[in-house]
Formats: sequence, structure tokens, C-alpha cells
Amino acid sequence: MTTLFYILGYLAVAGFICMAYLKIRSYMASSPLHVRWELYPVPHEGSKTVYGGSFMEEKDWWTKPRHISHWGDIKALLTEVLFLHATFEHNLKLWVRSYPFHVGMYMLMGGTIIVLCAVFAQLFGLNPQGGFMIFVGNIINAVVLVGTLCIIIGGIGLIERRRNDEGLRRYSTPEHYFNLVIFIVFGLLGLAAWAFSPSYFELARTFIYNLITFNFAPQTSVLFSLHLLIGFFLLIWIPMTHMGHVFMKYFTYHDIRWGDEPTSSSDKNKAKILEALKFNVTWSAKHIAGDGTPKSWVDVATTNPTEKKED
Repeated sequence: MTTLFYILGYLAVAGFICMAYLKIRSYMASSPLHVRWELYPVPHEGSKTVYGGSFMEEKDWWTKPRHISHWGDIKALLTEVLFLHATFEHNLKLWVRSYPFHVGMYMLMGGTIIVLCAVFAQLFGLNPQGGFMIFVGNIINAVVLVGTLCIIIGGIGLIERRRNDEGLRRYSTPEHYFNLVIFIVFGLLGLAAWAFSPSYFELARTFIYNLITFNFAPQTSVLFSLHLLIGFFLLIWIPMTHMGHVFMKYFTYHDIRWGDEPTSSSDKNKAKILEALKFNVTWSAKHIAGDGTPKSWVDVATTNPTEKKED
């Protein structure tokens, strides 16, 4: 059973990476070219962002090189991810519940990265019982306490909001409630493991160390083992649900809002448009001069719908 437990850990990590990759790849392959809605400001416009300007306001802009402020994109992305800025501005009641939930997840994810770094430091010779490792352990134990509490409180708050808000209740599915409940259980088990173990950090560090070194030693805490099992499940489950926005948000939100690359300077966009123009259209509407016979969008684009046909 101990070996199986570690195998589940490997499968969970590999499964998350593979499924996230496949989901991103599938989306990129099947999504059409975005239709630019002229939504401004765009963060990468640099100084023009202040007043909602665009490079297209410059005379003969297509003859000039573009200057893109990637720092502007990064800053706007981090503001949204770390603080849920849009939710705060447009739905404060939801933000009060959603933000603690997200902060809790960020803290546990960040804590996991720190523990992973500590394990590599141990592999390279750092004393696992030394002062620095003890300091890191104290930080992680505090992070886990606050993080699990945030997930529990935020998750319960989000369930309450979905049940009592008419707008949200109308669009809430059993999956939404299940996702929140499983995260709450994950948080509760993590909190219990923290409370009934001498050091959560030691449990986590030992497990990751064993995972990396293929040392399938038995777990010393049942609560921590259950906490990990729920974590394994979440790694596999998240990419299959709407909570996959943890890695899909850039593609389905930011890229759509900010993707303003001119077609004239993008061979990729040109290829997509040429491919789309070959699609068949069978509409019979007058504004596309349709007569019910199959035609391509090229035919539609090169036909004058007001031109009278010769008898």
C-alpha cells in the first residue's frame, strides 16, 4: 500500500501536467481568431494606457515598428491574479468570499514550492536539522495554518453565496458545489494534520524528499496521508473542470482582451483568416446575396449584395 501511495503521487503530478498541456493545446487548436472589439485600455500600450490610447492613433502606424510594454501586461496580469481586481471592482460581495479562497490556494501552492526548494537544498548537502531549515519550517507551518483556514472560510462563503444569490444560484451546477466541498475537505484535513502533528513542514518535506529519491517509506500521519490523497485527486480533477482557469485564464481572458496584433504583420493570423474564408456558407439572407446554394466566405466577400443580377 505504501508503494501504491507514492505511485498515486507520481501519477497525480504527471496527470496534471499532461492534462493541462492537452487542454491548452486543444483550446489553441480549436479556438477561432479573436475579433478585436476595440476594448481599451490595453496594458502593453505603455504611456498610452493612461488615457486608453492605441498605437493605431498614430499616423501611418502600419509603417512604424511597434513598441510593446511587456511589463504593462505582466503588471496587469499579476494585479488580476493576485488581487482579483475585476471582481473587487464589479462584484465586491463575491470578492469578499472568493479572495480568501484564492489566497489560501496561493499560500499552499507557494508553500509547496518553498518545501520543494528546501528538499533540493537538503539533497545538495544542507543540514535538514539546521537553523535555516528550522526557520523555513516555521514559515511553512504558519503559511499552512493561514492557507487552510482561508480555503475553508472562503469555500464555505462561496457555497453560501451561490445558494443565496439568485443570479449565481441560477447558473450553479452540482459540479460547482462539489468542487468547493472537496477543497473545503482538503483544507480541513490539512488543518487537522497541522494541528495533530509536531510539524507539518517535516511531514511535507519528508514526503517530497522520499518522492524525489524513490524512498517509499511509510507515512507517519494518517491525517496528512488523507490530505495528500485529496490533493492527488484535485490535481487530476482541476484540469477537467472550470477551475482549470488556474492555467487557462490567460488564454480565455487576457489574450482575448488584449490581443491586438495587426493582421498585416502576423503571418499566423493571415493563415487563419485564409483558412476561415474557405468555409462554406449556405445562408440565404439578402445581406450576403445568398440564394441557398453552397458558397465560401470568399464568394460572399467578393459579391455585391445590392448588385442586380442580369436576366
